[in-house]
Amino acid sequence: MTDRNAKYGVLARGVRRDLSEKGWVPARYWIIWWTSLGVAMVAFYVVLTPIWLGLRGAAWIAELRSRLRAERRNASTSD
Repeated sequence: MTDRNAKYGVLARGVRRDLSEKGWVPARYWIIWWTSLGVAMVAFYVVLTPIWLGLRGAAWIAELRSRLRAERRNASTSD
């Protein structure tokens, strides 16, 4: 560890160059990043959104049916 890296302590163990010299990010990391982002977007927009919309639709229908039942009960008891 060089004297310049001493401020990083244990994190800089085994580093032979100055950590302030950041290099280019290797292409494999960009490939991993964009692939992961693509998979996450597909999972969210293609898989999870339709499930969420289906659950919201089912809840909406259940609420409407419950309101209709309550109105019918109130109409029959008020006669």
